[in-house]
Amino acid sequence: MLDNESQCWPDLQKASQALKTGNGAGVKVAIIDSGVDLSHSGLSGLRLVDDIAVSCDGANIRVEENNGGDLYGHGTAVTSLLLKEATEVQVGSFRALDSRNHARNFVIAECVNQAIARGYQVINCSFGCRGQARYVMEYKEWIDRAYLEGVHVVAACSNVDSGIREWPAYFPSVVSVKGIDCAEGDFFSRLGEMVSFMARGERVIVPWLEGTTKVETGSSYAAPVVAGKIAKLISAFPEIEPGLVKPMLAKLAKQA
Repeated sequence: MLDNESQCWPDLQKASQALKTGNGAGVKVAIIDSGVDLSHSGLSGLRLVDDIAVSCDGANIRVEENNGGDLYGHGTAVTSLLLKEATEVQVGSFRALDSRNHARNFVIAECVNQAIARGYQVINCSFGCRGQARYVMEYKEWIDRAYLEGVHVVAACSNVDSGIREWPAYFPSVVSVKGIDCAEGDFFSRLGEMVSFMARGERVIVPWLEGTTKVETGSSYAAPVVAGKIAKLISAFPEIEPGLVKPMLAKLAKQA
């Protein structure tokens, strides 16, 4: 239980400075994605805290060591952007997406539950699901667990339109992000919107499979930028009440 003093609104000047010069040291960020290619030169010898692959064999979920591989390239790209924003975060890779960049909802849920159990403070979800209403409840279960345990979920919204309902981005407790064309490092807040943050996600140069690079566009590439900013804030204010992070982030962002 935090004392009353630690629950006070943090110093915004100090918080702003943390976003400018902080590095996220001491903060664990989980990447729920397609894995991370540790051999890629763009990751500069990254050592993962955890490298886990979750898959489904019929009715059974398997949780195994992943051993530094990426099935699609997306996870490597997302991880590089997180590290560009917050150079000293501790990264864990939880592979849910397959070689087609698809995943089962219950596999994603297991990845998130593994990350929460291992003490990650921020979970990056550069993906979204839309469709039948039953999917909402499948996502809500682990979103609620993260919220109750003070874990910050950052999610990419639809690439087509931020008004399209996709999960997990469309839950109020999630820090949801839209990719836009803006300067590197800039981010924006939109008051009164379900997708309330925007960051650079257009024509982003990212590492991909087999040592290559690609120019990519999408909200997937904006989400890790904001995840890195949250890591910087937690690093600067390690005792911050989790519920204060999202509104503080909105105060520090440029207004769209």
